[in-house]
Amino acid sequence: MKAIEIKYKESRRRARLRWANSEHGKELSKNYMKDYRTLPHVKAKAHEYYVKNKAHWGKIKKAKNWGGSRTENQLIIDLHEEWARENGYRDNDNLHATNTERIINNAKK
Repeated sequence: MKAIEIKYKESRRRARLRWANSEHGKELSKNYMKDYRTLPHVKAKAHEYYVKNKAHWGKIKKAKNWGGSRTENQLIIDLHEEWARENGYRDNDNLHATNTERIINNAKK
Protein backbone atom coordinates (compact mmCIF):
# COMPACT_ATOMS: atom_id res chain seq x y z
CA MET A 1 0.00 0.00 0.00
CA LYS A 2 1.28 3.43 -0.90
CA ALA A 3 1.92 5.96 1.87
CA ILE A 4 -0.33 8.98 1.83
CA GLU A 5 1.49 12.22 1.19
CA ILE A 6 0.42 15.15 3.35
CA LYS A 7 0.37 18.22 1.13
CA TYR A 8 0.07 20.98 3.66
CA LYS A 9 2.49 19.80 6.32
CA GLU A 10 4.70 22.92 6.42
CA SER A 11 1.85 25.42 6.27
CA ARG A 12 -0.02 23.60 9.04
CA ARG A 13 3.12 23.62 11.16
CA ARG A 14 3.59 27.35 10.66
CA ALA A 15 -0.06 27.96 11.52
CA ARG A 16 0.24 25.89 14.73
CA LEU A 17 3.36 27.80 15.79
CA ARG A 18 1.77 31.15 14.96
CA TRP A 19 -1.27 30.23 17.06
CA ALA A 20 0.86 28.90 19.95
CA ASN A 21 2.82 32.17 20.03
CA SER A 22 -0.29 34.34 20.00
CA GLU A 23 -1.59 35.81 23.27
CA HIS A 24 -4.72 33.65 23.13
CA GLY A 25 -2.71 30.48 22.46
CA LYS A 26 -0.26 31.22 25.27
CA GLU A 27 -3.11 31.81 27.72
CA LEU A 28 -4.87 28.56 26.79
CA SER A 29 -1.61 26.59 27.00
CA LYS A 30 -0.81 28.08 30.40
CA ASN A 31 -4.24 27.24 31.79
CA TYR A 32 -4.12 23.74 30.32
CA MET A 33 -0.74 22.98 31.90
CA LYS A 34 -1.84 24.43 35.24
CA ASP A 35 -4.82 22.04 35.28
CA TYR A 36 -2.73 19.14 33.95
CA ARG A 37 -0.18 19.41 36.77
CA THR A 38 -2.95 19.04 39.36
CA LEU A 39 -4.01 15.59 38.07
CA PRO A 40 -3.25 12.82 40.60
CA HIS A 41 -1.21 10.59 38.27
CA VAL A 42 0.91 13.54 37.09
CA LYS A 43 1.57 14.65 40.67
CA ALA A 44 2.56 11.09 41.60
CA LYS A 45 4.94 10.84 38.65
CA ALA A 46 6.55 14.20 39.49
CA HIS A 47 6.96 13.16 43.12
CA GLU A 48 8.52 9.84 42.10
CA TYR A 49 11.02 11.69 39.87
CA TYR A 50 11.84 14.07 42.74
CA VAL A 51 12.44 11.27 45.25
CA LYS A 52 14.51 9.26 42.78
CA ASN A 53 16.83 12.16 41.85
CA LYS A 54 17.02 14.05 45.15
CA ALA A 55 20.24 12.31 46.21
CA HIS A 56 22.02 13.61 43.12
CA TRP A 57 20.97 17.24 43.45
CA GLY A 58 22.89 17.99 46.61
CA LYS A 59 21.83 20.53 49.16
CA ILE A 60 21.54 24.20 48.47
CA LYS A 61 22.65 26.56 51.24
CA LYS A 62 21.23 30.04 51.25
CA ALA A 63 23.96 32.60 50.85
CA LYS A 64 24.13 36.32 50.16
CA ASN A 65 24.70 35.74 46.45
CA TRP A 66 21.77 34.96 44.15
CA GLY A 67 20.80 31.29 44.11
CA GLY A 68 22.87 30.22 47.08
CA SER A 69 26.01 28.12 47.17
CA ARG A 70 25.91 24.43 46.41
CA THR A 71 27.28 21.90 48.88
CA GLU A 72 27.83 18.39 47.61
CA ASN A 73 25.86 15.51 49.05
CA GLN A 74 28.00 13.01 51.01
CA LEU A 75 26.74 10.14 48.83
CA ILE A 76 28.09 11.83 45.70
CA ILE A 77 31.46 12.43 47.37
CA ASP A 78 31.68 8.79 48.52
CA LEU A 79 30.83 7.46 45.06
CA HIS A 80 33.40 9.74 43.45
CA GLU A 81 36.12 8.65 45.86
CA GLU A 82 35.31 4.98 45.20
CA TRP A 83 35.51 5.59 41.43
CA ALA A 84 38.81 7.48 41.82
CA ARG A 85 40.38 4.65 43.85
CA GLU A 86 39.24 2.02 41.32
CA ASN A 87 40.73 3.99 38.42
CA GLY A 88 44.05 4.75 40.11
CA TYR A 89 43.55 8.45 40.79
CA ARG A 90 44.09 8.11 44.56
CA ASP A 91 47.27 5.99 44.40
CA ASN A 92 49.66 8.68 45.68
CA ASP A 93 52.51 6.24 46.36
CA ASN A 94 53.02 5.57 42.66
CA LEU A 95 51.81 8.94 41.39
CA HIS A 96 55.24 10.55 41.13
CA ALA A 97 56.77 7.49 39.45
CA THR A 98 53.84 7.21 37.03
CA ASN A 99 54.03 10.87 36.05
CA THR A 100 57.80 10.71 35.56
CA GLU A 101 57.50 7.60 33.41
CA ARG A 102 54.76 9.25 31.31
CA ILE A 103 56.88 12.38 30.76
CA ILE A 104 59.91 10.33 29.70
CA ASN A 105 57.84 8.24 27.29
CA ASN A 106 56.29 11.35 25.71
CA ALA A 107 59.70 12.97 25.33
CA LYS A 108 61.04 9.90 23.46
CA LYS A 109 58.20 10.12 20.94
